[in-house]
Amino acid sequence: MEEHNKAKSKVLKVLTSQPFILFVFIILVAVVTNSINSKFLTWGTINSILGQAAGLGLVSAGATVLVISGHFDISTGRMIGLAMCAMAIMLNNGMHPVLVSVLGILLCVTCSVFNGAVSIAFQAPSFVVTLATQNIYYSIALLLTNGYMQTLYGKYRTLASFKILGVFPLIYLILILGFVSIHVILKHTRTGRHVYAIGTNERAAYISGVNIKLSKLKFFVISGVLVGIASMLMLSRISAAQATTGYGMETEAIGAVVIGGSSINGGKGGVVGTFMGVILLSMMSTAINMLHINTFYEYMVYGIVILLALATTAVRGYTVGKRNG
Repeated sequence: MEEHNKAKSKVLKVLTSQPFILFVFIILVAVVTNSINSKFLTWGTINSILGQAAGLGLVSAGATVLVISGHFDISTGRMIGLAMCAMAIMLNNGMHPVLVSVLGILLCVTCSVFNGAVSIAFQAPSFVVTLATQNIYYSIALLLTNGYMQTLYGKYRTLASFKILGVFPLIYLILILGFVSIHVILKHTRTGRHVYAIGTNERAAYISGVNIKLSKLKFFVISGVLVGIASMLMLSRISAAQATTGYGMETEAIGAVVIGGSSINGGKGGVVGTFMGVILLSMMSTAINMLHINTFYEYMVYGIVILLALATTAVRGYTVGKRNG
């Protein structure tokens, strides 16, 4: 009887979890949209949704680590613009694509660590620090490009066009590996335990022996690496870059994290929910276009979805608290 109750409790926990609720919502959106436009559930459309989700997904995976630890980085969009512009300039000057890719990732890691270091040194919220640094990164990108678009003319298409065994796009594998890596870090490593500990109670984590400053820098390094890889994928897909590229992605990434059930107060969350949030946002963007709905409604829909996610999290938290209390 006790084992039956435990099994029932586990099933109920899964069915009421944010990732499962999002999964059901994704299915509903797909079915409804396809019933209106039968081209929605075709490989071409699915390929477009997943391609759109690749860059946003990696940025969101990194944002998940920061949000759970109690931090926000709103400079990631400008960081992407800077990295893509720098990489495009290097490629157009004849540098090897592999070297350019490594330097692009290092640039994003440097920017991200700078954000974390300033936040630690000034004991200032990372939100305020990155509000300032995003303008610095944007200005540097403008200075590098003189405000002009950098076009590659197909010089860096391998990442976006290569298919494993001629079937499975490499870009999808990179997206999956990014999420799996963050899931493993969060759930099975000391760094992951520190993410949750610092996000839950920083002082308690310090007393228990966690090196707060070093741990925070690690979190920003992880985010920087993923932002750098996202910059590579986006540059490969678009084959062009300008200073404004990536702007607004930071809010979409944080939105995907919140939709996925991670607490904005820190200490709770995971990348499974974030992945579902990314797919949902990418799918809804495509659905709006395919249903010929005025695109001005797109950000309104994003806002409503985020509010619904917050409401769902609040109701679930109240229900769990009442059940335990």
